[in-house]
Amino acid sequence: MLSVAVHKDIAEYQPKIVGKMTMRTLVSITGALSVSVLAGLYIYFVLGLNVSDCTYFIYAVSLPFWCVGFVKPCGMPFEQFAPLWLKANFTNDRIFYKPSMRLAGLLSESENSKQKGTIYGKHYRKQGNLRGIESYSPRAGRVIS
Repeated sequence: MLSVAVHKDIAEYQPKIVGKMTMRTLVSITGALSVSVLAGLYIYFVLGLNVSDCTYFIYAVSLPFWCVGFVKPCGMPFEQFAPLWLKANFTNDRIFYKPSMRLAGLLSESENSKQKGTIYGKHYRKQGNLRGIESYSPRAGRVIS
């Protein structure tokens, strides 16, 4: 029996700069280390505190850079994920449902749709639950679905 090795998708390849690090990871490591050193210098020289007492603060300052470089939420790099996440959580792009009975003109807009069970009559609710040829309505002259 013949067999062929299937290689990784060529679109997922990223060129390596140093060792196994891409440009993205190299920039994130450089940013994290520089921010950590600057935070340590600020704590020691400006605030006059011991740097070993403030290590959690230094970790917290450099953590966003490490996450941008190495964490891929939903399989996407941070540069692609962040705008999509911001758009999904902070914009209002909802599409509201309008019942097909109302769009077809079988139901008027003035009927009170706030009360439960008053949107459709019994006959139309029954027709809406049917599938296939059973959903043909002689009254409407077409398939209701």
